[in-house]
Amino acid sequence: MSNRRTVDRTDEPAPGGQGCSALLRLPRRLPLGATVPAVVLLHPFGVWDRDAYLPAEASGTVPVRLFADLGADLVRAGLGAATFDARFLTEDRRGGAGSDRFTFTGLVDDAVRVVEELRGHPTVDADRVLLLGVSMGAEVALAAAERLGGESRLVLVAPSAEARPVFHRWMGLDRRLEWLVAGGFAAVDGSVDLAAAKADTAGRSGWWDGFDLVDRFGESADLEVLRAELALEYDDWERRALAEGDESAPASYWRDWFAQPAPYTRLAHLTGRISIHVGAEDWTTPPRQAHLLHRAALAHGLTSQLTIHPRLGHLMSPSSAAGLRTYGPFDPAFRTALVASVDALATGATGVTGVTGAATAMAATTAVADLVDR
Repeated sequence: MSNRRTVDRTDEPAPGGQGCSALLRLPRRLPLGATVPAVVLLHPFGVWDRDAYLPAEASGTVPVRLFADLGADLVRAGLGAATFDARFLTEDRRGGAGSDRFTFTGLVDDAVRVVEELRGHPTVDADRVLLLGVSMGAEVALAAAERLGGESRLVLVAPSAEARPVFHRWMGLDRRLEWLVAGGFAAVDGSVDLAAAKADTAGRSGWWDGFDLVDRFGESADLEVLRAELALEYDDWERRALAEGDESAPASYWRDWFAQPAPYTRLAHLTGRISIHVGAEDWTTPPRQAHLLHRAALAHGLTSQLTIHPRLGHLMSPSSAAGLRTYGPFDPAFRTALVASVDALATGATGVTGVTGAATAMAATTAVADLVDR
């Protein structure tokens, strides 16, 4: 990594090698010999470049560069920000089989390598290198912190906490059943109004867009029949994904990811401080997951802060004017709160452990409060 007292670009081989490069942004005009804290930004699941770019058709709004924008915010706050291409972008899927490089463990390897590189950078404070993970990146951050040891400083955005087989089954099966009941589509006699559920495009946007139950079962179906059929469907997907991969990841990735311990259990092996952020309207990694991480962190003696952001979904952006879920850009108020929480962890500010951004821990209906670190 070069040492320029401007925005510092790096073209060193990527954390995993094979010709990728990482990018370290630094504040301009640092005093000679000064060092700054630095943050390693870790991607959600999927094909992401180091700027975390999404085209408009994927975000549902405009073209977004989540990490480029966040990195610029961090630099303006006097911090460094390191990003790199995800292996989903750089590795060969090999027809769905994958390889020992295309794994969850490989993503953790990358995060660890970047932290180690930053600790040796002359403009970075080696004792203040943070990990910031979004969605799956939060899992990577926890696993990397466990491997690195020492005092951890973690910022987890839209995290999952349960073991992957449990959580993925909720995503692919139980979440759908939960929504059908909570949305009022299930009658007391056990019948489900599938026609009405299909019409509610806003309610299931972003996570159940391909709603084919009317075509398969008609306009109404028994809830218990749906439970059975959707369970068979999910189990078949899981079997195939672990054996041969699917359109989103190769089998090598699914097998390794499913073999990982529950993210919240890694906290038993960590010390340090953690800041957790989640959208109140996140139907991908709902607030219950963030609460589980937060409570486990406190139980294991970590300093933890949980902030629940009203009106925001999975990638911390509000729904569109039509009520459809969006995936970026990050809400401006969230970005401000996120940078403040990073700065608090980096500078060692102390306060009272708890939950902010909500009237109570269970009802996030007020404006986001200033983060108070504990």
